[in-house]
Amino acid sequence: MAMARGEKERDPEEARNKWQGRGRGGRRDPDDDWDREYERDPSKNGKYYFTIYMWLLTYLKPYKWQMVLFILCGLFISLSQMSIFRVLQHIIDDVVMAGNAQKFKVIVGVLVLILLCMFSAMAANNLLSRLIREKASRDLQFDCIKQLRRLSFSYYECHPVGETLSLLNSDVQAVQGIYQRHFPNLINNALLLFVAFGFVLHMNAALTLVTLPCFLLYYVVGPYLTKRTSFWGKLARDRRTDWNRKIYESITGLTEMRANRSESWDLERFKEKHESYNESQRKQFMFRGLRALARQLSSFAGMMVMFIYGAYLNRIGALSVGEFVAFTMYYQMLNRQSSQLVSIFMDQSLLLHQGEKLKDFMGLKPVVTEAEQPVVLPRVNGSLSFRGVRFGYGGPDILRGFTLDIRAGERVALVGTSGNGKSTILKLIDRFYDPAEGEIVLDGVPLKELSMNQLRDSIGIVFQDIYLFGTTIRENIRFGYPEATDEQVEEAAKAAYAHDFIMALPGGYDTNVGERGVKLSGGQRQRISIARMFIKNPRIVLLDEATSALDNVSEREVLKALEQLMKGRTTVTVAHRISTVRDYDRIIVVKDGQVAEAGSYRELVAGRGWLYELEGGMIVNG
Repeated sequence: MAMARGEKERDPEEARNKWQGRGRGGRRDPDDDWDREYERDPSKNGKYYFTIYMWLLTYLKPYKWQMVLFILCGLFISLSQMSIFRVLQHIIDDVVMAGNAQKFKVIVGVLVLILLCMFSAMAANNLLSRLIREKASRDLQFDCIKQLRRLSFSYYECHPVGETLSLLNSDVQAVQGIYQRHFPNLINNALLLFVAFGFVLHMNAALTLVTLPCFLLYYVVGPYLTKRTSFWGKLARDRRTDWNRKIYESITGLTEMRANRSESWDLERFKEKHESYNESQRKQFMFRGLRALARQLSSFAGMMVMFIYGAYLNRIGALSVGEFVAFTMYYQMLNRQSSQLVSIFMDQSLLLHQGEKLKDFMGLKPVVTEAEQPVVLPRVNGSLSFRGVRFGYGGPDILRGFTLDIRAGERVALVGTSGNGKSTILKLIDRFYDPAEGEIVLDGVPLKELSMNQLRDSIGIVFQDIYLFGTTIRENIRFGYPEATDEQVEEAAKAAYAHDFIMALPGGYDTNVGERGVKLSGGQRQRISIARMFIKNPRIVLLDEATSALDNVSEREVLKALEQLMKGRTTVTVAHRISTVRDYDRIIVVKDGQVAEAGSYRELVAGRGWLYELEGGMIVNG
């Protein structure tokens, strides 16, 4: 939330304690702190949230003609329902009180016709409502997924997985309620309210004006109670997001907690988040109940005035019995519809807090974007050039004027101590990020000008931490090239020295690897990822500490597979151990974000420079 003008930056720990309902002086009521937090930013007023609401309604724009029909059907239903009360009035006055049995048949016939038309309009209204809400909800869900795909790698490094899951699950699902329930109900209830008010005003203006002040009595305390309900509802939703994030942490960190016997520590944090969420829920329901009570008292007062004054009008002949009965029904309809409208506005105001998150999320711009008219190379050879590249992750520069030329088909190893930018170089090659200064050139064309699809198709990456999908080995290999045949999958596995261990599994290529490949060893997972690269057939191969976490036997098997993969391809490897890259064409020692020295292994060892020192065991993960 943006700070208001003149507001000092607060201590983060103090702000966190306030969020959890605690201050430096002990337990504090969040009602004393967080209402000021929401009210302090003058930009977040009614107009601001109205803008968010209108943005959400843009998802209904493609279905505007269905919306017009929906509103017309709703108007016809409202007129039909209100007409039924007038028919009842005539039955009482013209049939029962006057004893005119002949007129009863005509009135019943009219009533049957009205009911048939009303039920037909209701069926059309429900069909249009379902059509509109399902399509609008689908469009919002798809747009959020597309936006997630568009965002750059930096978004995922800055936002926890639990936060993103909460956004896509809780927030999107909650906001979809606007299309599924609230907006259709808002239209139907508003139409009924206005039509009913027109009928009572036309029937007896004096009785309407007398009961109206009682009807509006609710709004003496109603806005305050609505505001408190809204505040605690927003806080409950934020705390629920915090609680969901804690659930995700508790599940994903289960192994670490058991290894350190920290289950009780985690349980206490879980209970704290849950109690905080429950507290805000209790306050929300309390103020919502008080608001309902105020509404009922206002309605009861109006009913008392209506009966007293209505009896007086009837006695002086200004109001018939049938009119009084119809007026009573209209009043009940007005009271019910206005109460429902207030509830709808209340519920939607709570959802707008989550709609704000979605709007902000959809407004994020990718840091890395494709050129308007990207260049498509006729053939990718694989030569790379770094020209004065400077880059940092929003902080101090990691790469400082980094310059390096890599020939097509050359095997280059990046070595050096941790934090000098070796892995960052690989991310820049695949355009996870763009340099702050300088440029990276592929086959003479800057990466920023190239087609993103061609660039990513031309590059294959084998990470240290391999991600396998919870499906079969066959589908995990085919991930590198979804159109591949079973024969191509097996050929890729053979090239990666994975075929033998795959065939030894009970299901062969149809063996399910479990979540993230948990059923396979580290070496097996690595060879599956290398098989992906074979089936993808990239011109450039990037290896990020691909064997650092393996034992000696697994490392030898993976190195054989990598040797096959690198043949004829430009290869850039971040090396953990010098022994794995001694036969590379060149070894680049990266120090302080620059090239400290470069050359073959023999040349660098003979020069007794940085590599000579690193050979002594100083290399760590970078």
